[in-house]
Amino acid sequence: MARILLIAQEKGGVGKTVFARALAEAVDGAPVIEIDSSHRMRELGDRVKFFKMRADREAIEKTGGKASRAEFDAVLSAIEKASIATIVDVGANTSVTFLKVLSEAAPLFASEGIEFGVCVVVTNEPGALAEAPNLLTLAKPWAKALFLIENRLHGVVLPNALKKMTEGVIVSSFEHQSLEEGADGYLQAGGLSTIAKLDPAKLREKHGIGPSLRIHRDLEKFRLEAMQAVRPLAEWLVG
Repeated sequence: MARILLIAQEKGGVGKTVFARALAEAVDGAPVIEIDSSHRMRELGDRVKFFKMRADREAIEKTGGKASRAEFDAVLSAIEKASIATIVDVGANTSVTFLKVLSEAAPLFASEGIEFGVCVVVTNEPGALAEAPNLLTLAKPWAKALFLIENRLHGVVLPNALKKMTEGVIVSSFEHQSLEEGADGYLQAGGLSTIAKLDPAKLREKHGIGPSLRIHRDLEKFRLEAMQAVRPLAEWLVG
């Protein structure tokens, strides 16, 4: 039996790939399926199978999703071949269509011993708040576990808003991170996996003693809190 954990959000810019990367680090060796318009998780090398979504938003709307659904055939085949715990990072403007496609295939996958968990990432932005309950509703009939990560990137999500969408959902949160100037460049260049490999001496040489200490501290804190946010997902995935 293989467990598949999907991380999804229709709205872009919510930090979804940060948590996919954190989960990939927490579950060492787990294969990753990346469904997006661009390949971001390059630092994970051969662990990642990237499926480019070529259908643009206009094409999806004109065809009622047909332009995008056909591109998921290869993704479904990759999921069918999964034999160990696997992470699926579902890109923006793709999550709703993919979950609808997966809803149709879920009974077949269940008969083959594949279980799905779905994690939705939400911020307090109106677009993300509107999409989160829709995605959870789509996944509820067939997902064995539902998760929600509240990314406090722009502040907390109001408790009443969270309560409305989290019945039967395991919730974790990720605090807003204030990074020293220069720290974000390391995240963009290599994701979370490079943080533990940073050379303090080279950081000092490039940034100076004070800034290098703050950069290293902020990146370590970012990595730790991202890992804590995905801990419930990791425990289910390897359970």
